Amino acid sequence: MMISRTSQYGLTWLDIPETADQADSGYTLSENTSKSYSLNDGKTGHIFIESDNYPAMKCLLPEWSGRINLIYTDPPYNTGNSTFTYEDRRFLRHLPDGTHAEKNDPVRHSIWLSFMQRRLILAQKLLAENGCIFISISDEEYCRLRLLCDEIFGENNYVNDFMYLHGKGKKDKWSRTMEQHTICYAKDKKQLAEFAVEEKTDWAVSNIDRDERGPWFSGSISFTEKRSNSRHQNYFTIVSPSGRKWSRQWLCSRKEMDKLIEENRIYWGKEPAYDGVPRKKIFNGEMSRIIPRNIINSADSTREAQHHLDGILGEKNVFINPKPVNLVEHLLKMTQMSDDAVILDFFAGSGTTMEAVLHMNERDKGTRKCILIQSPEKTTGSEFHTIADIAYKRIKRIMTGYTGNGGKRIRGLGGSLAYYTVKTAPACSSELQEHSHNQ
Repeated sequence: MMISRTSQYGLTWLDIPETADQADSGYTLSENTSKSYSLNDGKTGHIFIESDNYPAMKCLLPEWSGRINLIYTDPPYNTGNSTFTYEDRRFLRHLPDGTHAEKNDPVRHSIWLSFMQRRLILAQKLLAENGCIFISISDEEYCRLRLLCDEIFGENNYVNDFMYLHGKGKKDKWSRTMEQHTICYAKDKKQLAEFAVEEKTDWAVSNIDRDERGPWFSGSISFTEKRSNSRHQNYFTIVSPSGRKWSRQWLCSRKEMDKLIEENRIYWGKEPAYDGVPRKKIFNGEMSRIIPRNIINSADSTREAQHHLDGILGEKNVFINPKPVNLVEHLLKMTQMSDDAVILDFFAGSGTTMEAVLHMNERDKGTRKCILIQSPEKTTGSEFHTIADIAYKRIKRIMTGYTGNGGKRIRGLGGSLAYYTVKTAPACSSELQEHSHNQ
């Protein structure tokens, strides 16, 4: 059987237009100075945009295209538990036959794909060449999202699916789902730095040089010669016991290296040649840098995350199922991005991402900048009128301090916030068209 090279493969769906489609230059950011604030502590300024994220991301492009180091975002999952329509003008009011897309209507996948495609195309443009994006997603749209991201970011730029074990899981008659997916794509995987996490060693069993401190294993302490930057301050030469010289960029300073050598913490390879690439000896009970696993079981549960958010806001369940702060911190830290990275979350929800960034800056005195985008979706039965209100109040309380659970006063982390809204533009046409994507 002859197979044509022109055979098509990929996603095909009914493209659902949005109001912002025809307004590439018709939207502008406008600062709401009554909500912007600075605590005059010299700490990093962050940005909050109250808006549908599609026009807001268009507004970011002129200044931020190619400058966002990392994106974490948690989009709507399209579970089908209710009609998949939006009442805030993100979509046209009706489908061609005038009806809404009900739970079992296949067109709801078209709505979701159209919705996500527009935003991910802009996200790809905003990312720096060495940047990456994390997208949380559930099973309902996982496979479609993977194919969509393969098209937008490139199949070769897929990094992994970092699965978060979130508590007791979601069950039906046949199984209990214990994980939520977090897929990761690079802008250009060839330029993306290696991921790493720190863990306490407890698996060392070898002691080939009979070190009196016990079993150890060796960990990398340098870049390869090809990847080393000869102009970097940590580029220098060390000499093995056999006299062989190693010139490369090291993961520590000259002073730290000299101490490691003095303490017999560098493994030079087997005696007597000592011709192996120098590596650091790591003993059980010590912290070491390792390649991160794609299963994350160290983050708080969804119940703990809910309790944390309720304590900040002083009201229960005003935002359901927030992501744990330490989950987002884990993802951000393992990328090894610089401490002045720019992080974007264009489905900000309750503002977890900015709280994670604020905590990271507090711990290591970094100057990471966070940009949040959240639409003013209405809430009910709460002092917070919209989800944007929830995120704004959460971030302000984290920065300025608040009284938490049990009346305990929580110290503010400082910082400043510029608060923007988006000026609207003319509505788009109501034409629908078949949208075919081929890989």
